[in-house]
Amino acid sequence: MKRLAARRVIALALALAGPGVATGDVESVFDGGSAAVSRRRTIERSRRLLADVLELYPGSTVAVALDDQLVWSAGFGYANARRQIPVTSTTQFRVDTVAEALTATALLRLAEEGRVDLDAPVQRYVPAFPEKAYPITPRQLAAHLAGIPAIPAERWTASRNCEKPEDAFRYFSNLPLSRIPDSRFLQSTAGYVLLSAVVANACGQDFVSCLQEKVLRPAGMTATLPDDPRSPAPRAATPYERGWFGMLNVASATDTVCKWGAGGFIATAEDLARFGMALLRGELLRRESTTLMFSPQKTSSGESTGHGLGWQIGVTSGGRRRLVQSGRTAGGRSVLVLVPESRLTVAVLANVNGEHLDDHALKIADLFAEPE
Repeated sequence: MKRLAARRVIALALALAGPGVATGDVESVFDGGSAAVSRRRTIERSRRLLADVLELYPGSTVAVALDDQLVWSAGFGYANARRQIPVTSTTQFRVDTVAEALTATALLRLAEEGRVDLDAPVQRYVPAFPEKAYPITPRQLAAHLAGIPAIPAERWTASRNCEKPEDAFRYFSNLPLSRIPDSRFLQSTAGYVLLSAVVANACGQDFVSCLQEKVLRPAGMTATLPDDPRSPAPRAATPYERGWFGMLNVASATDTVCKWGAGGFIATAEDLARFGMALLRGELLRRESTTLMFSPQKTSSGESTGHGLGWQIGVTSGGRRRLVQSGRTAGGRSVLVLVPESRLTVAVLANVNGEHLDDHALKIADLFAEPE
């Protein structure tokens, strides 16, 4: 009942913003050759699946790549409700921790080039980071096994003036480790900020330039940019948040740049689909590096964490291996799913931090990975 009431209030808020945009108003279905009919049925089932959740979001987008090509891209609702600007394939959304997959990829490319030793102390690459009671390595950071403490989300949204990852160290560098490295998985934004500094310094250039060289340009990702309020992207979706009674408001001004490779980027769904395609085609990493990235890491006691380097690892309804990275932040929700055996990538983004987007992205991945 509460969920239904929230939907009605949100729908009313959008209605008051102006005339509605039809669901799936901006959509591209790409030629699938002999598989076109089956894919269109799968797309229609996915569209119906999304119809329920789309009522909870002012704007959202989906992109699906299968067998090395984009097969479906759609925008739903508003990038800006007040101005009645519809979401299109070029609309950029906050991706939050989906950026970790990009950072881990850059790290492994540097390791392939012999510029990073995954098991060396981080101080080899980031001398400014103080030594702790136990050594910390890039591999542990990428696997969330370094014991770097989790910092409250509001601390990051209030961050300012981070010209480089080291500028964000002031929020956590003097804190003790929350646990012994390798003893237990702990999701840590701070850990990936530190890893961003490792990547930048090993690369010999600023973090964004390194990410562009090692990941974005090779994957053809031209719309993935830092989420910098000082130079806002013209196609970025307006971020929203829910207020009293579920009413939608423009999200409070936030600066996510200090999160760097832990979540300081915006992207389109199509760009994330291109990233997935490039990974699965072996265009970004060697096979052994991809295997490492997609393999569950283990604690010192031998227990699997269920996570690789930058990815959560699971299985589809049909038992195929599935890699997932998802993020939620003020004014943004993001999910990226890979199914390597099916050469499938699904990206779903929205401009409010809401519920159920993960579930629907996983269901869409199941539909395409296990077609009728």
